[in-house]
Amino acid sequence: MKKAVSCLLIIFLLSGCGKTTGLVQTEDQESLAKSSDLFYNLIMWKYYEKAAQFVDTDKYKEFEAFVYANQKDLNITGYEIKEMVYITDNEPGESPGEMKPAKEKETGECEIRVLFTYYKYPSVSEKSVMVKDTWIQKGNFWYISSDFDEASFK
Repeated sequence: MKKAVSCLLIIFLLSGCGKTTGLVQTEDQESLAKSSDLFYNLIMWKYYEKAAQFVDTDKYKEFEAFVYANQKDLNITGYEIKEMVYITDNEPGESPGEMKPAKEKETGECEIRVLFTYYKYPSVSEKSVMVKDTWIQKGNFWYISSDFDEASFK
């Protein structure tokens, strides 16, 4: 009896471990809220390599430059997602009545306003800044497509 319970417990634990990695975008993490929250959390804890998977390939060089310029001095102490504004993606010349059904859409766009608290060496005074990031959807996944402006964190 003990052996059967132990085997069931081990199987239960192992089956749960496969989905708990949380660092790779899977179908379970395709929502914008989860992707953006995970990205900002990774940035806050300076896991830049892992956060890079959420960066649009067209903006990767800007992200790389931002990380290089700020990795030693910038310390994000917190963030709060304030607003998510979904942008419709009408094609030029389409009227709203001619929009494709949601099932056929493969891309989307959203602007997210995020309030960061941070300090930047040599200062140790905590500051706040509101940043507006653009996120785009490619297939089932969301990617940040901002310019990664260094001036945001002075």
